[in-house]
Amino acid sequence: MGNWRTAVLTMVESIVGVPRFVGRMLLLLGLAAGLLGSACAHAFQVKDGDLKTIFYSKTDVPVVWRYTPNSEVMILDVPGLEQLGRTFNRVTQLTEQQYSEPYPRVLTSLELAKYIGNAHRTFANFAAGHDLRIADLVQFFNLADRDKVELFPEEYALRDFLLEQGLIKEWRGFYQVQRPQAMILSIPQVQERRGGEPAVTSQARYAILLHELAHAEFHTNAAYNKYCRAFWTNGLTAAQRDSFKKFLAGMRYSVDNEDLVINEVQAYLMFTPDAGAFSAARLGVTENVLAGLRDSFARGQPPVRLPLRVKAGELP
Repeated sequence: MGNWRTAVLTMVESIVGVPRFVGRMLLLLGLAAGLLGSACAHAFQVKDGDLKTIFYSKTDVPVVWRYTPNSEVMILDVPGLEQLGRTFNRVTQLTEQQYSEPYPRVLTSLELAKYIGNAHRTFANFAAGHDLRIADLVQFFNLADRDKVELFPEEYALRDFLLEQGLIKEWRGFYQVQRPQAMILSIPQVQERRGGEPAVTSQARYAILLHELAHAEFHTNAAYNKYCRAFWTNGLTAAQRDSFKKFLAGMRYSVDNEDLVINEVQAYLMFTPDAGAFSAARLGVTENVLAGLRDSFARGQPPVRLPLRVKAGELP
């Protein structure tokens, strides 16, 4: 199967005259019709679990976790970063990187491939985790239908899962939200480096899981949301707010979207125990300054249902 796929990809590249990365996207599009049926017919396994149960689980198929501490949260646990990317990269690009555009729209597969390539990324390392409100996904699928954008099989499988679970419904050709407060998060399984996919260590999986759960707290816990907004306004200096915006802009977040910025600040500051993803150096401050910011955030006793002061490398 691998040799056959390589041969077809080489043929596509020679005919179309495009770079290998875009050629790969064309091949995926060509195979989509055959894959779509099997991807959508195979329902995700659905299980219940808390933070520790989810973190220590191992699976070779996508599993959806109903997060027991918060009934509004479901977590899609995916083996393989490229599969994770094909499921969520396109909607994440819409919701987190198109805030100021006058006409937000869903990118075609070729546009998405070019966008990711211009960011010097691949589908496997564009984003390791995702957080999406059901309303975000409804907008995404409606815009894709409106503009007749062909999606990946993994994206259609996610849509069908949302329909099956009653999180959204279709009415007169449009998708509608049924549970406005519900969220879908995604995390990768631990893996060794393989092909074009980077390794995911246990420490990285834990950091991604905490980070995405922090986003869920921000969206579903009104008291915590209020606390984070007050910290952004009163707990940081103007220079510190600018440092966070610069850090986030470097990862292509729409920093004009203050709601998004505040959400990312709390998740990176307090719930990303991975020095490779967030550190004083990446923020452009000293270690003492970063430690002081974390102490200040924790001293206010934020009403959050997650472990505070987790250090890089610590596991539950």
